[in-house]
Amino acid sequence: MLSLRSAPAESRHLLCLDLVRGPGAPTGEEEVRIGRCRRLLAFARASGWVVSHVYPRTARRSARPLEGLAPLTSEPVYYRTGASAFSNRAFCRTIRERYDTDLVIMSLTLSSAALGTALSAHDQELAVTLIGDTLKKDPSNAEGLEAIETVAHALVAPFVQIKATEQMIDQRRGLRLVEA
Repeated sequence: MLSLRSAPAESRHLLCLDLVRGPGAPTGEEEVRIGRCRRLLAFARASGWVVSHVYPRTARRSARPLEGLAPLTSEPVYYRTGASAFSNRAFCRTIRERYDTDLVIMSLTLSSAALGTALSAHDQELAVTLIGDTLKKDPSNAEGLEAIETVAHALVAPFVQIKATEQMIDQRRGLRLVEA
């Protein structure tokens, strides 16, 4: 029997997946999505979440993070060789050691890496949240997003959820209690 569990903020693990510079300058729409990533990353750091960065291993060039999304010296960087962050043994071991972790995947595209990582995390019985409003909105990604939503709701719910950046950020954090 499956049960819903809600992890405290400190057991959340933000995975910054393939947030690297492309060959050209970002478009206006891409800048909006990158801004959402920066906002969630800043919130995660301030809230004490574990943050990891996973980049593709390529022979052509080294991955350069997007401006404002570079890892801190205290945040591990992993290089994946397959279609999932779990293709890196060190990342896989780190996640296994924190069995109570809720994995929050932040990516700019609904690539095979994002889908592969979400499904691999589900296979390890981790709660998984995919940040949906940072994903590229084009016809190919729309179909992919519908597919993962269908899979999430039909097969792996409650482990894979799709949420917007604002849903992940605690809105009460900025509020102050004042006497009337």
